[in-house]
Amino acid sequence: MANAKKSTSFLGELLSLQSYKPKQGRLVRQLTTAGVALIALLGAVSLSQGPMVGVEPELVRIGVPVLLFLVGLVFAFRVVNYSVFADFLIAVQGELTKVSWPSKQELKNSTIVVVVTMFALGGMLLVYDLFWYKLMTTVGVLVEASS
Repeated sequence: MANAKKSTSFLGELLSLQSYKPKQGRLVRQLTTAGVALIALLGAVSLSQGPMVGVEPELVRIGVPVLLFLVGLVFAFRVVNYSVFADFLIAVQGELTKVSWPSKQELKNSTIVVVVTMFALGGMLLVYDLFWYKLMTTVGVLVEASS
């Protein structure tokens, strides 16, 4: 018999206790886990300060957001170990090592170019807007608002 490839469902992988390729893509996976955990924390805080404010008993008012946060932590840990998503994160970290990051001076110069260009384009749009406004009010298409 040939070796059959092990096939697991999405739910099966989420409920698994094993880490998928734990030594690869470690930084990106940790940051992704932290991001999902932060979203879960913000959701729990928002829930505790919003709809749960007047709920009694206090155990329910505090317990539901805490339970939501804990479920979010478990989900965050398990989703980065889901094989398809973990392989994507591993590939992302591999690609990020190939990026040539700009020096501090190049970054400053590029930022200045972008900011100056945005102001120049904004100024041009202002001039075009004023031109068309004056033209349309002169022709009578627009009526100037009186104070």
